[in-house]
Amino acid sequence: MISKRKVKKYPYLLLGIIHLTMVFFTFYKSKNRKRSFILFLSYTGFAYLFEYFVVILNRGYVYRPKFMKEKNLDHILGSIWSQFFYVPTTALFISTFRFGWKVKVFFSFYFFCIERLFISMGIFKTRWWKTGYTFLLILVSFFANDLWVKLFNQRNPVVLWITFFQTIQVTWMNTSFLFAAMKKVRYGPRAIRSWEKHFIVGPAVGMFISLLITWQLRRDGIGGKIRSFLLMLFVDSLLIKQGQLKVKKGFFLPVSYSLILATGNLFQRWIYRHQK
Repeated sequence: MISKRKVKKYPYLLLGIIHLTMVFFTFYKSKNRKRSFILFLSYTGFAYLFEYFVVILNRGYVYRPKFMKEKNLDHILGSIWSQFFYVPTTALFISTFRFGWKVKVFFSFYFFCIERLFISMGIFKTRWWKTGYTFLLILVSFFANDLWVKLFNQRNPVVLWITFFQTIQVTWMNTSFLFAAMKKVRYGPRAIRSWEKHFIVGPAVGMFISLLITWQLRRDGIGGKIRSFLLMLFVDSLLIKQGQLKVKKGFFLPVSYSLILATGNLFQRWIYRHQK
């Protein structure tokens, strides 16, 4: 007999297959896959920021995919699954093929229907959030993406800088979640260290560090990398000393630093390669 936990996974997995097919098709048809990947990370970064303020800080809604036994981890994994995969892949699909308002409205209604279906199945729960907000904000974001792509292609310095920041932020957030799920790191006050506190403190630290790294890597080459590494080490050491960060094995920190800096250097070349 199939357990309820497994049944609740299937809608998320089915939707994942649909969007995996969509993203493969998009990259297959894309004339510039590096640019498409950067835009994908940029869309994801904005989705993560939105999710942090609406879901983590203000508890607008709850994901219940039943991928993990720990409720808070399961909730965040559902959030990542949605904001890293479903919405950004659709946004990239629309912007890559330059679809007009009819397709934008269609996919906004598509996410509206999915949310209603997931609520009825008990695998997504709203609190103060309304499904109508989902339709409206996703529709607005699709049109905003058109402007973002236009400014990105025009090499607007502010858009390029924010895009670079988003690539670093997304890498940091995903790496941090992976190590947290492996129980190697945990953010939050020592006295009340919980997953809820972890996902409030951790992303805030990640956004702060991502800003510092973006600034440093854009200043110069090897010097920026060294300063970025030392800044991450300093911030984490300070958090550990203040009881705001618990690390099970110290070598995970330099591993994460190296990964973030290596990908950051790569993304910087992809973003700024046309600039002198």
